[in-house]
Amino acid sequence: MALVNLNKHKLFTVSKDQELTAEVVYEALNLHIAKLRNNYIDNEDMYMSDHDILHDKPKESWKPDNRLVVNYAKYIVDTFGGYHIGIPLKVTHEDDNAEKFISDFRTLNDMEDTEYELAKDMDIFGSSFIYLYQDEDSDTRVAYESPVNMLMIHDDSIQERPLYAIRYEMLEDGIQAEVIDTERHYTYRSNHNMVGTLVEGDAHPYSELPVIEMIENEERQGIFDSVKSLINGLNKAVSEKANDVDYFADAYLKIIGPELEKEDVKTIRDDRIFNLYGDYPSADAAFLEKPNADTTQQNLIQLLKESIFSISMVANMNEENFGQASGTALAFKLQAMSNLAKMKDRKMQSGFNRMYRIVFSVGIGKVAPDDYRDIKYTFTRNVPKNEKEEAEIVTMLDGHVSDELKLSYLSSVDNVKDEINRIQEDEQRGSRLMQAIERQKRMTDDVINDVQEE
Repeated sequence: MALVNLNKHKLFTVSKDQELTAEVVYEALNLHIAKLRNNYIDNEDMYMSDHDILHDKPKESWKPDNRLVVNYAKYIVDTFGGYHIGIPLKVTHEDDNAEKFISDFRTLNDMEDTEYELAKDMDIFGSSFIYLYQDEDSDTRVAYESPVNMLMIHDDSIQERPLYAIRYEMLEDGIQAEVIDTERHYTYRSNHNMVGTLVEGDAHPYSELPVIEMIENEERQGIFDSVKSLINGLNKAVSEKANDVDYFADAYLKIIGPELEKEDVKTIRDDRIFNLYGDYPSADAAFLEKPNADTTQQNLIQLLKESIFSISMVANMNEENFGQASGTALAFKLQAMSNLAKMKDRKMQSGFNRMYRIVFSVGIGKVAPDDYRDIKYTFTRNVPKNEKEEAEIVTMLDGHVSDELKLSYLSSVDNVKDEINRIQEDEQRGSRLMQAIERQKRMTDDVINDVQEE
């Protein structure tokens, strides 16, 4: 009976009473390598422009053999990432001490960049991992890891509590891994096809497993997983189109009538010449042309492109007239991508809640462990804004809704409450200024009156 199971959501599970053993690590690694790792590597290759068409069997030397890559995988990931988290995530807290603690932690770990890379890995692979550790100064640091070389094991209860995390490296003679549980680190080493050894290491200071899995969706499916076959089909269609261009530029020549000497035509394939001879009333020479399928090819290419963006639910920003759409029309164009982004917001917020719960648990003396519950996350969509249209909306709402709601329509206002406070401060300064002017005017009037009386 297997100790480790892998369900349809790519989740590794063991019995909630199962102890950490070398056999558990061995089975989990074998499942990960056999069932998941190749697909993760394939997704990574697609993002890096290393597509299947580059590895197809070569054609005969005399045939055009273009291998063109239209890397919509990278376009989809980068476009959605820029839209979703191109404007950095804002993490705030009402308590001043907690706010400073969060700010210091984020600055130390360059969290804006870390969050973007995490989001990108989630789009490519369907999941990513946050790994917390202590540096030489006992500060909590954050590292991120892709699922190519890392996995997490949960218990098989309804709560699916995380029990162990494994970060491994494949060597020529076997596998070397770091294993983490809720209390300490371990090292694991094995030869190929053999259960290895698990050696206990140092304890960590965290109250729970210091590894958090960030998932794109419950299925752990990357953002372009559903269109990989379409992207490969587009690569093939565009490449064949280029082959046809080469064919017409290098067409075969037919010669009817006179017979050419063999030394004049060495090989038909290399020189592309047919020589037909016999009793012909007149000689003829012309290029052979195959039927032109340009319209069919162009229709296929257009269909594949439209299908890629439709099924991936990511907008084509290069679409004609995209940037000229009104605010309402633009919102409709981005609706599907907005739905994806909102779903990802919730998944990322859930992961960050677990991360800050662990971080706050070691911040004793600076913050209370439960203060993480009041953290607020603000995701801001990175979309073009029509400031004139926004100002017109605010003008129309004036006198009908609160100032807070009006200001929320202005993309240039980052924090509505702060802006309201600034407005109130400006009004108070203006009021004090008017009062000072009135006092000065009265003093001046008094002096004038005194002079006149004298």
